[in-house]
Amino acid sequence: MAFFFPDDLRQTPYAKVYQRLTPVERLMLLREFVGVTYRRRFLFFTDQSQSRTSRARSGGSFRRNLAQAAARQYRSLRIRPRAWRQAAVLRPYLRLVLRHYLFGFLVQGVRPHLDYRRLPVPDENCYYDFFPNLAAILWFNRHRPDCDRVLDELLESVIAHRERRLYVYALLTASRLRELVSFAEVGKLATELFPRYSQSGRTPLGVELEFSNLGRFATFDKPFKSGRRDPLFANMSWYEDFFLDDVSWRLGGYLDTHIRGWSFLRKFRLGPRPGGFYEYSLVRLDYPRAFSMPLAKDCGLVSLYIDEVIKFVAEISPHSLHVNLEKVAFGAPRPELDDYLCLLLLGGDFQVDETGRWRECRMADNELRGVIQRRRHCPARGRDYREVMEYSFLRLRSPGERDYSYLPLLMTIKGFQYGFNLALSCRDQVQGMLAWAHNPKPLSQEAIASFLEKIDRGWCAEGGNPPELRQRNMTEIRRLLERANCRLER
Repeated sequence: MAFFFPDDLRQTPYAKVYQRLTPVERLMLLREFVGVTYRRRFLFFTDQSQSRTSRARSGGSFRRNLAQAAARQYRSLRIRPRAWRQAAVLRPYLRLVLRHYLFGFLVQGVRPHLDYRRLPVPDENCYYDFFPNLAAILWFNRHRPDCDRVLDELLESVIAHRERRLYVYALLTASRLRELVSFAEVGKLATELFPRYSQSGRTPLGVELEFSNLGRFATFDKPFKSGRRDPLFANMSWYEDFFLDDVSWRLGGYLDTHIRGWSFLRKFRLGPRPGGFYEYSLVRLDYPRAFSMPLAKDCGLVSLYIDEVIKFVAEISPHSLHVNLEKVAFGAPRPELDDYLCLLLLGGDFQVDETGRWRECRMADNELRGVIQRRRHCPARGRDYREVMEYSFLRLRSPGERDYSYLPLLMTIKGFQYGFNLALSCRDQVQGMLAWAHNPKPLSQEAIASFLEKIDRGWCAEGGNPPELRQRNMTEIRRLLERANCRLER
């Protein structure tokens, strides 16, 4: 069994910490520290449908090279002195690093304890770690005070010792697992909650969540930020310096600067630190960002996952939500303007401006780079590209700011995709949507009824949900639409 402990730590107190780990914990430590390198090199570039024998052969090759990969990571993942001296943001960034390491250990530990006989059936063409990820994040959020207490103890320890090596962070987090968590309890929680929330269908979907304490100003230059500040993370401008790509990979962590070629510039340390949106791209598989997979076909569990991910990173404000569904091309009618406006009523951001008028801010403030877009996603090397529709107009809100889940919205988008011909995406209606966003008016009851009828027709075409489930979702969607519509009448 392959293990790794750096030579230059053997005469330090960390050696005793490592010796107290069980063999299983040492292997978990190694896998979590190597992290995205482990996944990128030995899983994502491999056809997931290969035989058990072939997987065993590639696994053996991995173990022979694991120590070398870990040594390379150990040399690379050290916070540089300049970043360490950023006293104002040091603790928030380190806390985020430690939290992701704990999350990774929870994911690894819960896998053997998931009783798939009592869980909804996972789809083999969707993200294989969706259930472990969801189980881990559910447990973490429900035990947040105990987790934060342990992580804050570790945080103060590494700051007191001026410890800048991420391997040590992972080691110290692994050393507290036994006192903090029973992986069997994590599995039991999944068994209790997954069936309760599950609403499985037939359409693969994925989501991307963007966060920023500066909101829409996250990607603007400082003179245009209206004096706003992010005292916790400095607009995520130190993201690369704390190696958040390497520790948040299980959730698809990513810094979205909206600047083309930014990764190349940062590789050679060219240009300023502009910051940007902290994104969990929950469909991404690798950090060349060439491959992706849907999360699941279960709108109920994906909706639950969205809420739990928001809670997981509660110190960064939610900003926007992108929903990705594999493209469906039926000979259905094209959507009319009112159909798109119903989507905005459900998922947009309506605020009253200084004149007392309502505005849909995502469109009116020119936040969007696209409303509904056609994408091409590649699931793995050697596999055919799949066409995906991305719905990117949605405002992301924390569970405490709303009295509904994202399930009705996900179900609406699925019905929309099957109920309409989206060959034009929404290009023929964007100008009408934009004009309405600046001065939104209530929609007619006929428009809402027609929209709901087409959504239900789309669900029937998909054939993934029983009638009683469709009716329950339809009732909730109607309620949300009518409430939003009535608000515009004031």
